[in-house]
Amino acid sequence: MTVKKFKIWLAPDINKEEEWLTEMSQKGLHLQKYRFFTYYFEEDHSKSYTYQIDFRQGAKQDYFQLYKDAGWEYITEVIGVFHYFRTDSKRPDVQKIYSDSQSIQDSYIRMRGFYLLIFILFLVSQLGVFTSWGGWPRYIVIGVDVVLILVYLRLFYVLNKRINYYRKS
Repeated sequence: MTVKKFKIWLAPDINKEEEWLTEMSQKGLHLQKYRFFTYYFEEDHSKSYTYQIDFRQGAKQDYFQLYKDAGWEYITEVIGVFHYFRTDSKRPDVQKIYSDSQSIQDSYIRMRGFYLLIFILFLVSQLGVFTSWGGWPRYIVIGVDVVLILVYLRLFYVLNKRINYYRKS
């Protein structure tokens, strides 16, 4: 049976998302796919998995092979950059990949660059709205834009905080 759960995470909360997915698996719900803030789980109480999410742009076959060779099963991806893996939770010999301080810091730096590009493109796309729209629709768009800008600023603040934390480690 497929179970759907709606949940929103910010990009820097990968560890919390991994923990949540692992907890869901302990309850018998195992991730099958993720689409538009909705997690699709398969229900099976006989299994339990540990999850790992990795941020990687332009992932090639050797990247996925590295995970497979280390005992991780590829599940799904989100926007082509967040890759979801799992392994049987009864396998203590399987270690997380890219889990040292330098690799984690590099991942957050790549995330920051990715989201900075999206943020800049978003700002540029809104210039046309500000210059050509008038009346009340313009104020609605401005309100939505302000909220999105605040979300992005929080995202960048948290990413920079995590980068600095792992830089000191």
